[in-house]
Amino acid sequence: MNLSTFRSAVLLLCALPALATAQTAAPRDSARRPLDFTSKGLVFSGSDGFSYLALRFRIQQWAVFSKDDGADGLSSATMAIRRARFRFESVAWDPRFKVNVQLSFSRGDMDFENSGFPNVLRDATVSFQATPNLVIMGGQTKLPGNRQRVISSGEQQFPDRSIVNGAFTIDRDMGLWATYTRGRRTRPVILSAAVTSGEGGAIQTGNPGLSYTGRVELQPLGAFTGGGDNFEGDLVREPAPRLALGVTLNHNEQGERAGGQLGRFLYEPRDMDVLLADLLFKYRGFATAVEFGQRRAADPVTTSGALTRTILTGSGTNVQASYYFPRGFEIGARWSTVDPHRDVRGAFERQRQHSLVLTRYFQGHRVKWQNEAIRDEFRNGVTGATRGGWTARSSFEFGI
Repeated sequence: MNLSTFRSAVLLLCALPALATAQTAAPRDSARRPLDFTSKGLVFSGSDGFSYLALRFRIQQWAVFSKDDGADGLSSATMAIRRARFRFESVAWDPRFKVNVQLSFSRGDMDFENSGFPNVLRDATVSFQATPNLVIMGGQTKLPGNRQRVISSGEQQFPDRSIVNGAFTIDRDMGLWATYTRGRRTRPVILSAAVTSGEGGAIQTGNPGLSYTGRVELQPLGAFTGGGDNFEGDLVREPAPRLALGVTLNHNEQGERAGGQLGRFLYEPRDMDVLLADLLFKYRGFATAVEFGQRRAADPVTTSGALTRTILTGSGTNVQASYYFPRGFEIGARWSTVDPHRDVRGAFERQRQHSLVLTRYFQGHRVKWQNEAIRDEFRNGVTGATRGGWTARSSFEFGI
């Protein structure tokens, strides 16, 4: 598929609301209580039977200790609030419209170092259920990228996402989304598209370039139990094998940040293309996930006098597997690699990471304690020099 055809397909899918048929209002539910505590959080329900306001929060505390090879003692020790977030979800006036807002309050969760701006606002969207199969959404939220990125950080089976996600994900952006789902209860096929600014959340630079994203996802063995394709680990112990396959393409015109929607600002805008592919399998407590990421840019090095800022082009692969025991314990292992393209090996090292994690789930992903041991290995692509180190990471998460 050439670039022109890809853009046309994305724009067509995002224009579908003009063709959508109107839906009748949902029947009223007189049995709902005005105030309830559910899986959505603390829910205030309206008397009309469909309107509600749901409030949720979560906090993630980190303790991270690292030791470089050859060092006499610890190289670094960090204790921090990794994430502290509030989320608001509401349906009002019309059951087809939904509003989502998510705020973050910890410094490490605001992208402050890269953007120079405290990004408190993570998500702010209004979605419209145009038909039973089609949802149109506008605002700021995650692009339909790799599965690990789309899955909430609160639903991860490791304390943090992989280095492959960190290197090649396309993250949040501002614009228009469309999602079409067919066979929701049998063998779901999900088509997603987005036309967005390309500069990431809370950034307003006025750049004329746009970002075009398209994703196709298949679940050929049937739908996951309880939305299991949207959280890591087989916490529901799927009674039958379940498989999800996904591919995402993103073209970012005149991107101004080193990672497209993330990273430091470049000295000159660049076009970038990202390919993301993922696989998820779950069965009887066993889960495995595989992801591949690749970014390309024709001229990845930008300059300002003697200064340079470079786009990380290249590819990476992440493989992780886990087993969930009925009493709430889970063991997991991860292997990740990031290989910079030869054109940028002077700016980026090749990285290999291996890790083991033990998780105790007290209330599913809402309340959990995770302990991870990590081995990192780096290789300079120009000199061939190597270095490495060990990291111990402990994470406690509490939320509703």
